[in-house]
Amino acid sequence: MNKTVLKVLGVAGVVFASASPAFAQSATGDASVKILNAITVTKSSDLYFGKVLASGSAATVAIAENGNRTCGTGLSCYDTATAGGFNVTGTDGETVTVAIDNPNISLSDGQGNSMDVSLSTSTSTLTLAGGSGSFNVAGTLSVGANQAAGDYSGQYSVSVDYQ
Repeated sequence: MNKTVLKVLGVAGVVFASASPAFAQSATGDASVKILNAITVTKSSDLYFGKVLASGSAATVAIAENGNRTCGTGLSCYDTATAGGFNVTGTDGETVTVAIDNPNISLSDGQGNSMDVSLSTSTSTLTLAGGSGSFNVAGTLSVGANQAAGDYSGQYSVSVDYQ
């Protein structure tokens, strides 16, 4: 019986030793990159509320993205108002995101007087047709009751980035 067991074990060893190894498989992958043109953003127009005659009541002056102005009750508005405008250049056909970095700013006359402005844009993304595009910034100015006369100014920034 020992000879039979040894023969069986010997045959099993030969079968395992002569079994074909599993065939390894391989595949290839591609690597690629698209180099984009640097984005440039340039101001094409300032956000300008025009000239405003304040009154004894607080009110707002709103400039829409198309430049239309709404002068609040009790205020008188003069001069041509403009929305803030920006031109963007980059890679043709690419989509960029648009953001106002701080949508709430203050305008100051340098004499301690200020007014708040709330900024907005309806453009959150922009596709660069022909490598360029543009967007506008609207704003709402809060004019205080009996706001002090003077030239008020302030700055805001926008950010544009590839999506």
